[in-house]
Amino acid sequence: MSEFTGSASVFENHGLTVNPWDYRECADAIKTALDMSEQERKTRWHGLYASVMHHTAMHWYRSYIQHLEQVWKEHSSREITAVPRLSFAAVSEKYRAAERRLFIIDYEGTLASWGDPTSIVLTTPKRAIDVLNDLIENPQNTVYVMSARMPEELERLFRQVPGLGLIAENGCFLMEAGADDWIELTDTDYADAWKPGVKNILKYYNERVEGSKIEERHCSLIFDYSKAEDVKGAFKQAGECANHINDASHDLNVHAVPVEGALIVSQADINKSSATALISENLEKLKDKKGVPLPDFLFVVGDSREDEYVFSWAHKMKKRGIRDVVTVTLGARNTEASATLTHGVTGTYKPLCASAGSHLSGQCSPAPFPSIMLRVLMLQNAYHF
Repeated sequence: MSEFTGSASVFENHGLTVNPWDYRECADAIKTALDMSEQERKTRWHGLYASVMHHTAMHWYRSYIQHLEQVWKEHSSREITAVPRLSFAAVSEKYRAAERRLFIIDYEGTLASWGDPTSIVLTTPKRAIDVLNDLIENPQNTVYVMSARMPEELERLFRQVPGLGLIAENGCFLMEAGADDWIELTDTDYADAWKPGVKNILKYYNERVEGSKIEERHCSLIFDYSKAEDVKGAFKQAGECANHINDASHDLNVHAVPVEGALIVSQADINKSSATALISENLEKLKDKKGVPLPDFLFVVGDSREDEYVFSWAHKMKKRGIRDVVTVTLGARNTEASATLTHGVTGTYKPLCASAGSHLSGQCSPAPFPSIMLRVLMLQNAYHF
């Protein structure tokens, strides 16, 4: 049986699953079946039979309705509890009152506008570089930038910001603030094992979406359709592709996550919060061993579904001792963030300039929210507002 069929996960280890594009693996599976003992055949058959009798149409229907109701309740509760607009004055006050601060900032769509996810030419806006350096110069601040890009790309993007912590490939790799080496949070050998089969699924859709392309990263695959000729058709094909991969690769612990103009395929149990969890674990070790207190101010800002994992982690950190936790999303969608800005990456400078005072009048040109916001906070702290 192909490991990419939906029933492969249902039958668990009772069946013989193979990568259908690996002829040697298929041949080995046939030989294994022919050489199998009578007792093992009976054991496997009973396991397969029990799975078939359990996973009936009625079971599928009840499970589907149960999950649908659960998701509906979650989304309804978020809609009832309206997410407020970010209060710059409140954040500024919490910032000034903190002795140790931790910033975790998304890159694509937050620090910089979304571009081609497979672009070779990578740049970071100067305004973002300046404000990150301003933050890091303050010894009370620890700053991380998280991204879907590869480690070597992030090093190139932020080489002008020494001491910056980096989270690459949506949590697959972590470089701690002030460190020089990357920590691998996933098994790249396992990624090399599942990628060939999933890539064949992507090739199927790549051939049907004119202008799309596939990029392979260390622990993920990208299906980029941002430059497709038929945008609506590409979006529909990408949705079908995501469903195909999520159904076929469930047993491999692999899933496809839609982002703007692309699909990111990676391990289901690895996300940005995998990296932030390690950051908090190391902070708590410092607290226990050296008496270094946890940060009393945590600021997280992002704009995509992948950032929701970090928002959830941040709120848990509040329960574990961080006094002030501020989570911000750009947009008006359902979110776990505690505040929102609905102007996207740009267009938020007017209210910030109004609250910052005349000393920022020369810097109030359109810019990404974090760049302006963090600069305002730094300047307010410097001027003892």
